[in-house]
Amino acid sequence: MEALERIKKRVRVAVPFPMLVERYLPLVLEEGIVPEVGLDHQALDRFPPSEFERVAKILRENGIRPTVHAPFCDLSPGAFDGLVREASLRRLEEALEVARFFEPEVVVLHSGYHPGYHKERQSAWQELLRPGLERLVKRAEGLGLRLALENVFEPYPELLTQVVEAIDSPALGYCFDAGHALAFARSSWEPWLSAFKERLFELHVHDNDGSWDDHLVPGRGKIPFPEIFAFLRKEGLSPAITYEAHREEDVLPGLAYLASLLLEER
Repeated sequence: MEALERIKKRVRVAVPFPMLVERYLPLVLEEGIVPEVGLDHQALDRFPPSEFERVAKILRENGIRPTVHAPFCDLSPGAFDGLVREASLRRLEEALEVARFFEPEVVVLHSGYHPGYHKERQSAWQELLRPGLERLVKRAEGLGLRLALENVFEPYPELLTQVVEAIDSPALGYCFDAGHALAFARSSWEPWLSAFKERLFELHVHDNDGSWDDHLVPGRGKIPFPEIFAFLRKEGLSPAITYEAHREEDVLPGLAYLASLLLEER
């Protein structure tokens, strides 16, 4: 029980904002869980800014500093279609304005890379993504936010690092997701963390067997989390850690597993 209480202070748990405000907020406060607040299009369309501000104030008054996940469904800030690109950037800017209420340690966002559209024109996609990302970083800097670009469908880390390193802002870094690397890039974790380590803001934790992004309890798939955390310790890295459970009954087993790894650290 003591280990579980300690790990709650170290590992965030992903919770979409509608579920947080309509169901889980009392439990979050009672259990001392730190959420990663998910801001999807439904949340941004359904709730006025005052509701986000109200919930953020409750968390802050209870000593809870969340991280935030920006919307990603259908968004493509590097889209070839200019109208789609502009709509994506406007939605993400809207999310940043909401995220500021939570005073988050990190705001996670996706690049929108999709192999079906962008694989054969990767350089052109990067050239379109860069100014959009610069625009978001400038807005984030003005709001006192840090952005972490998360790997999803990208087949190798250079697709992201070549853009992020060119922008060279302390407000822009990475969120590494080993589950996405395994399921989508068919890759181990090593090349990604080696590429991201200088600007690693966050780590997403969930497991799978390599066939799909199943979001299993960590330790129940093929991702070697002991190796990943050993690497972070060796490199002296301490990113924010978020456990992305997709089922309520997976939360406690996943936290217990992470406690068994992280609380062994010297």
